[in-house]
Amino acid sequence: MDERTEVRLPDLGEVEEVTVTAWLRQEGDTIEEGDDLLEVETEKTTFVVEAPQSGRLVRIVKKQGDRARRDELLAEID
Repeated sequence: MDERTEVRLPDLGEVEEVTVTAWLRQEGDTIEEGDDLLEVETEKTTFVVEAPQSGRLVRIVKKQGDRARRDELLAEID
């Protein structure tokens, strides 16, 4: 049975909402825990979201240009 891990937007302090600016990995890529997955941008700065575990990036939920709120689902790792 598939054991998927959800990649969610982490708590970035006072930031409530971000824009996904770039995916650094593509669906199907094998990734290691701590790898940079995507960049998100606030009005003031850019953050990099890291992979919470090793595996394969099986689904990207938020595409480039989409907005996301804290703890919102960004992708899934198998």
